[in-house]
Amino acid sequence: MDISGKKVWIVGLGKSGRSLLDTARRLGARCQAADTRLLADADALRSRYPDVDFHFGAFRPGQFSGADAVLVSPGLAWDIPALRQAREQGVPILGDMELFGQLAHAPIVAITGSNGKSTVTTLVGEMAKAAGWRVAVGGNLGTPALELLPSNGPEPELYVLELSSFQLAACTQFHPRAAAILNFSPDHLDWHGDYTAYQAAKARIFQAMGTGDTLVLNAGDAAVMALAPTVPTGVRIVTFAAPDAHTPGSVMERDGYFWRLGEGASERLMAVTQLRLMGAHNRENAMAALALGSAVGLPAAAMAQALATFAGLPHRMSRVGQVAGVDYYDDSKGTNLGATLKAIAGLPGPLVLILGGDAKGADLSPLRAACAGQRAAVLLGKDAPLLAEILAGVLPLRRVGSMEEAVRAAAAMARPGDQVLLSPACASLDMFADYQDRGHQFQQAVRNLAGGEG
Repeated sequence: MDISGKKVWIVGLGKSGRSLLDTARRLGARCQAADTRLLADADALRSRYPDVDFHFGAFRPGQFSGADAVLVSPGLAWDIPALRQAREQGVPILGDMELFGQLAHAPIVAITGSNGKSTVTTLVGEMAKAAGWRVAVGGNLGTPALELLPSNGPEPELYVLELSSFQLAACTQFHPRAAAILNFSPDHLDWHGDYTAYQAAKARIFQAMGTGDTLVLNAGDAAVMALAPTVPTGVRIVTFAAPDAHTPGSVMERDGYFWRLGEGASERLMAVTQLRLMGAHNRENAMAALALGSAVGLPAAAMAQALATFAGLPHRMSRVGQVAGVDYYDDSKGTNLGATLKAIAGLPGPLVLILGGDAKGADLSPLRAACAGQRAAVLLGKDAPLLAEILAGVLPLRRVGSMEEAVRAAAAMARPGDQVLLSPACASLDMFADYQDRGHQFQQAVRNLAGGEG
């Protein structure tokens, strides 16, 4: 889309929205920008972008109808009246990934799913670096995709992007060379409306793929595999985590090794014991990364090197330390049910769990069975009452009002040899700036506990 000299609205001024604004200005658009919030740095934005007309507060009827295009930030509902009116009048409405796909010329590897996206995205990026490729990594992880585009100099040889359901919901023509759907677990149902709509948004990752492209699916997730018949003709489907896979390019774990299926014989890639990441879920993440790397031609030796050296991302089953014989684990990135169930299964226990936050409309009742036999649970945040109802009679419960209280309560209920696990199964924004802030507060509370020991 040529927007030079065109009137373009940027709607939503979070991190990705600002990347949309920067990109539109660089392309020569005449920009206006809107956000329903009165941002704390509104004056700074006006000073930085004196050519942009900023509007803060509720959107007005017809506000965007006279535009040549509207660029919308991820997470902003597309059915709000002002956007719906513009769409009905034929105004093109694009998200950040759709615009990125039009501007990028190098192959794109795109990763989505409910859990493991950031780890797999980072792993594929590390594999490409180990192979000596120029690679740019970002999207929903770290740097917004549009900021990865070069302002000068050569373009990367490969883009590796994590994509959220919000970003994908806005995609119609986004075209990755290789893509993966890692798993499904109910998440963001308050935004999507229901689980079916959430899954449909994720499935948009492959709708514009075609002959020569590769889609990687988790063979162990029935809901993911149910998408296979809807994949466009010509797209090669490969799987990971299936012991009986038969499609060339698929990756499996067998006899203590990761294997890649070939046209004839299978290829042994590396010993599972070489993987630095811990847990069954990370073995799945490794297989997904191997399948994606293989799809774009990364050498096996470089992929194995990256897997053997990558220690993991913060706030994902990270061991914080031991106090009074009790180990403390930070899994603050466990923002949905599926992540927390895997975290619980990944530790030997007995566990004292720290749970709670904003459940985003998800059904957390499977936690009842998962928590049976554990030591105790400490509950905090908006949906602590819901969790208390689900877990009543299963294990001892304690309600608290802060992370400091949560850690002290967990320490009081734990016994030597136990593990305290922060894996909330909920979003963090009801009490914290984000999941990182929640994890940092947990780590600080553990350090405070250690400082008072003895």
